[in-house]
Amino acid sequence: MIRRKRRAYLDHFTKNAAGEYIYEGDHYTYQDTGKSRKRALTELWLLVGGAAAAILAGGCIPAPGVGNCPYVLVPYVAAIIAVFSCIWSLGQITAGGDPMREYVYHDSVEKLPGRALVTAICAALALAGEILYLCLNGGEDQLAFGVLFLVLMAGSAFAAFWARRTISRLNWSK
Repeated sequence: MIRRKRRAYLDHFTKNAAGEYIYEGDHYTYQDTGKSRKRALTELWLLVGGAAAAILAGGCIPAPGVGNCPYVLVPYVAAIIAVFSCIWSLGQITAGGDPMREYVYHDSVEKLPGRALVTAICAALALAGEILYLCLNGGEDQLAFGVLFLVLMAGSAFAAFWARRTISRLNWSK
């Protein structure tokens, strides 16, 4: 992978005679592979939004282990950060239009599969941590909330992994 300077995208802008900046870099265009760009983005928003909703709902219930156990809490917080990173990338893809500028493509389309995978892994680790916590400490009087947390983390991990699979199968051409 070639590392680019932080503001390398500015090299693609030039000033015209009127003093306005004009983008002269490459563009990427979505290639329809059985589903339109609108349908693909709708599918991605549903998957990433579903993952985000499940992760956030998991923090709103009093599941045992979430509030006081580091091997549940740390991956859970990492999953929150990762899913918001996915939302940011998906927002860039949606706002980037079609055709999409090259720097937007590199910062969003290329990075979303990795971010979705990190989200899925973190949610799965929070799930595993909660299972471990329940096995070691029992469910106390909140076993139903513990099971609900497990279902939410499994759903978010599945949705994030499916989002990764979906974005990886979309075709873009220069």
